[in-house]
Amino acid sequence: MQDSFHFGRWDLRPGERQLLADGAPAPLGGRAFDLLLCLVEHRDRMVSKDELLARVWPGLVVEENNLSVQVSALRKLLGREAIATVAGRGYRFALPVRAVPAADGAVSAAAPLPEGRATIAVLPFAVLSDDPRLQFLADGLAEDVIALLARVPGFVLISRASSFAFRGQGAAVPEVARQLGVRHVVEGSVRDAGGLLRIGTQLTDAATGRLLWSGRFERPREQAPLLQEDIARGLIAELEPELTRAEIAHIRRQRPENLDAWAHYRQAVGAIALQGWTREAMAEARAQLERAIARDPVFGLAHAHLALLTALSMNIATLPHDEERVAQALAAAERAIGLDDGSSEVLGYAGCALCDLGRHDRGVEVLQRAVDLDPSNAQAHVALGAALVLQGRAEAGIARMRRGMAISPRDRRLGFWGWALGLFLARAEQLDAALAEARLSARRDPRFHLARVLEAVVLERQGQAEAARGALAAARALSPSLALAEIAWTHGKRAAERLGPLLGGSA
Repeated sequence: MQDSFHFGRWDLRPGERQLLADGAPAPLGGRAFDLLLCLVEHRDRMVSKDELLARVWPGLVVEENNLSVQVSALRKLLGREAIATVAGRGYRFALPVRAVPAADGAVSAAAPLPEGRATIAVLPFAVLSDDPRLQFLADGLAEDVIALLARVPGFVLISRASSFAFRGQGAAVPEVARQLGVRHVVEGSVRDAGGLLRIGTQLTDAATGRLLWSGRFERPREQAPLLQEDIARGLIAELEPELTRAEIAHIRRQRPENLDAWAHYRQAVGAIALQGWTREAMAEARAQLERAIARDPVFGLAHAHLALLTALSMNIATLPHDEERVAQALAAAERAIGLDDGSSEVLGYAGCALCDLGRHDRGVEVLQRAVDLDPSNAQAHVALGAALVLQGRAEAGIARMRRGMAISPRDRRLGFWGWALGLFLARAEQLDAALAEARLSARRDPRFHLARVLEAVVLERQGQAEAARGALAAARALSPSLALAEIAWTHGKRAAERLGPLLGGSA
């Protein structure tokens, strides 16, 4: 198991992927954590920029500016004296460091994991074959799952070094849970079935051994090395919603006064994941985020998410639009950036909120930083694309939105994103493409009534009045309060005027 490192008031714990300040978790993005760990591990020498780029962005070609951004975030947190620059060559960690050897046995005995956080261990995938090449694939796949799950806000991932120590031991899941101090365990297997690789995965409640979810994926054997990241992303697309549901169920079993900031944050995420983009779900999510901030006023991600949901709620007419609320949302977005400008998730949410609140130039700047920090941040790509469209760069913006949606093909937000993309396509007079996106959005999220409104808008413009009337009826069945004022706000006054005769009885 990996050593921990102590310097000043800070404790760096690789096994938990955490930096503690006086015993409390410090806000630190995944890339910044990897950079700090690399510098601390090699504190006896200068670490070159190329080495850092390879360590922090493995397999990716990124600009050197990304490294400077992360170094700046660390200096802001630790103090400028913490990291020395070797001009033109690299960086060196400059603070005195004391290594604390990891205790034998349970991780939780040496360093208790934070209360209220979902803790997960990804065990090495079993190889059901004698082919040694499959072992490399299986290990790489598990490592990718660990890296991707570590990006899911609110979850603490046990490091590979700790979870892989159980290889070949045959330990039962509850015993793994006891030793690693985790709530969930992800297991997997890889087998060759006549030229097809079959990857089985399951998510287990660690304390009880109860199976929460299982899935199977197949890929041609010859394509597996090239598609390893795609397989990992497919696993994450399935696992993350199940983890969210499992966490929400766990949280709801707790007494309300015992919930911490992360528990309220997961409740906010779950409200929309489980109920859709309804007025009630978004109100519940905002309330949970406000409770998270009340528990932890420096919780940057909660501030960013609250700013975004407030802006979105006003933009889709589920919350009245007024200047005081706009000012509060703008303040929350800037507060989030000030608290955690090294987190791609924070920047993605805050940047989108700024754009939705009319601060397009500032929002685009923040969103660009988000995708620079993490090129796999689908939400930031989609938001950046939408911002570019609103700046008059429709072709580039639509392409960027499609890119973001392709990055996360099973994302729970695809219904909302597809509706926004369809709206922009309709404005660009690409009516067939807009209709396709509206219908796909409705299939992805059957509860989202605005997708059916967009379908009606496009059908009416194509001269299909009866089909448009049917789409409007479907929208009203989902949202009985649907009125022309809402359509005018979300789809434009001209669209509302044209749909007026078809809606019937609403003003």
